[in-house]
Amino acid sequence: MHAFRRLLLALAALLLVWSGPVPVRAGDVAQPTAADTVQQPQTNAEIRQWYNDRVAVIPLLDRQWQRQGLGAEERARRAYEIRHEARIQARAYMQNKQEVAVLRARDREKYGNPDGPTFDQLVAQNRGQGLDGDAAYEAIVGSANRTDAGYNGKYGVKPASASP
Repeated sequence: MHAFRRLLLALAALLLVWSGPVPVRAGDVAQPTAADTVQQPQTNAEIRQWYNDRVAVIPLLDRQWQRQGLGAEERARRAYEIRHEARIQARAYMQNKQEVAVLRARDREKYGNPDGPTFDQLVAQNRGQGLDGDAAYEAIVGSANRTDAGYNGKYGVKPASASP
């Protein structure tokens, strides 16, 4: 099964290179693909664009997950995982490790974690804002593809739209 999954990931990576973002499961995004190694972004602007492209597919995936009958919590976990893994991978791509250290320090100060907020922190934050039940999870899904306008502007990147 593991070899079959890797083969599917490699095929998805090739499709990504040829046709743009391909909806994949959250766990698949965390795995390095042929596209990541062949066309690895080099500059911070390219890395930022790569990050934006990765999270742009979340609304499309969410519609697919809804059709599959997945509940709000599972969809939120998947959306969170895609975004979190994109954050980690983008930082791994960055060549200036001092810049990575600054980002990690920012996250440690803001979230208490150098790799950004945890899923449980996001749920607690949403509940603290008065969202109950599935609404707290839907808010995570709804925000998972929104990226920081300041960082995007700094690198001249415009978030991709995943709308059909």
